[in-house]
Amino acid sequence: MSDLVSVLMCTRGRPTDAQGAVRSLLASVGVELEVIVIDQSDDTDTAEILEGLHDDRVRYVRSATRGLGAGLDEGLRLARSPYVVHTDDDCEAPPDWVAGMAAILEEMPKVAVVFSNVVAGPYDPKAGFVPVHIRKRDRLIRSVIQTRGQPGMGAGMAMRRDAVLAVGGFDPAMGAGARFFSMDDWDVELRVLLAGWESFHTAQIFVIHHGFRTFAQGHDHTKRNWLGLGAGLAKLTRGGHPSALGLAAMEIWLNVLVPMLRDIVHLRRPVGLRRIVWFAQGFVEGFRTPVDRATLRFAPKN
Repeated sequence: MSDLVSVLMCTRGRPTDAQGAVRSLLASVGVELEVIVIDQSDDTDTAEILEGLHDDRVRYVRSATRGLGAGLDEGLRLARSPYVVHTDDDCEAPPDWVAGMAAILEEMPKVAVVFSNVVAGPYDPKAGFVPVHIRKRDRLIRSVIQTRGQPGMGAGMAMRRDAVLAVGGFDPAMGAGARFFSMDDWDVELRVLLAGWESFHTAQIFVIHHGFRTFAQGHDHTKRNWLGLGAGLAKLTRGGHPSALGLAAMEIWLNVLVPMLRDIVHLRRPVGLRRIVWFAQGFVEGFRTPVDRATLRFAPKN
């Protein structure tokens, strides 16, 4: 890649993690880049530690927004490149990752969103887990239903800036720290697909995730994900896209009912029924929330 690529990262209250992530991005090869850091922290620690990098490729933004969706939306609008690559502040980017993500967008003009694999860094599997997204083969996606089963992960994501802005950008009501705590990444993918674009999941490149969670934290993580999933699919349904109901049915079948049936066959106590409850709660809350039909974003509160 010879042209500028914008790399977007949001952070809040994790200065050491943010420094490590930015250092890895600045070590990228084969690409000219700007690293946009949207900082929603309550203190100046992150600003001070990033200033110590002394690299003018870092564009630091002290943001008044709250929530991942709002931060991503702000950063997307500030980006100077038509290609925007995103990772999280607890990730480490291999040197070829940014160039590889941008190259896919350059080579596939109908693709608006790209997801790479997200692999776990070193951790103790007896103490907890690290969320990952791993595909064994590339996959081109042309419809909402095709995203079923294993949606991409925002920690390894790239976007065609104009395409995402054309559908309204990120939804500030979604993502960590927002009203609906998850699905900010998948929501964008679904909305560009509904607008006629394609998405692409690559198995050829990866980013490393260091976001360790204990098993107790995993329960809350799963609950938030299913509440967010329900809300996000309710939003699309209310916005006039009933295909979201088919996707909801597929997600419940693949990720709740099939595992429960497998447990029963193997004489194990079935688990996962609470996911349906959480999904239903999120769906009801999301359906009650006004939606801007033009952008398929939740309408802001008055």
